[in-house]
Amino acid sequence: MSVLQLEDIKELIKLCAANDRLGQEKLYRKFYPALFLLCRKFFPLQEDALEALNDGMLKVFKNIEKYSDEKGEFFNWVYTIVRNTALDKLRNVSQPGYMEVDDMIIPDNDNPLKALESADIYKLLDVLPPATRAICILFYLEGFSIPQIGEQLDISAGTIKWHLSEVRKRMKPVLLQHYKN
Repeated sequence: MSVLQLEDIKELIKLCAANDRLGQEKLYRKFYPALFLLCRKFFPLQEDALEALNDGMLKVFKNIEKYSDEKGEFFNWVYTIVRNTALDKLRNVSQPGYMEVDDMIIPDNDNPLKALESADIYKLLDVLPPATRAICILFYLEGFSIPQIGEQLDISAGTIKWHLSEVRKRMKPVLLQHYKN
């Protein structure tokens, strides 16, 4: 990041801390593309992704005075808040019960998404139920471990493993198609 960009962000942070609407809009627009893609990973409907993004940014604006350089890069701080907001939204959506399979073994290094193109990944994510989609993203795309996901979503390791198994089952036809071409 250039010095000019860093100074721009620091100025936007000051404006947002002062509750300046124009500053908030500029900051929102600056991070919108990346944060919308993040939320879109979790939600198949654009409206739900936008709602999660807006809720997350509202939390950013309300807590922006708590940010300091010691917390790391500002974008990473915002990204974490928006991601956690999306996860909270997913957690609060009523989901049908899922069975737990505690004896399933899923190696951490087995990432079937590595073989897919970006467009194929998004097509796959769109057909997954919300909870399965969230776990898939956290595990395969964000690199969270099963215990970390369990802590984030407040669910058991067995349930997480079941969701990852579902992802693999649903991905099998996509992977077969990928390797045929």
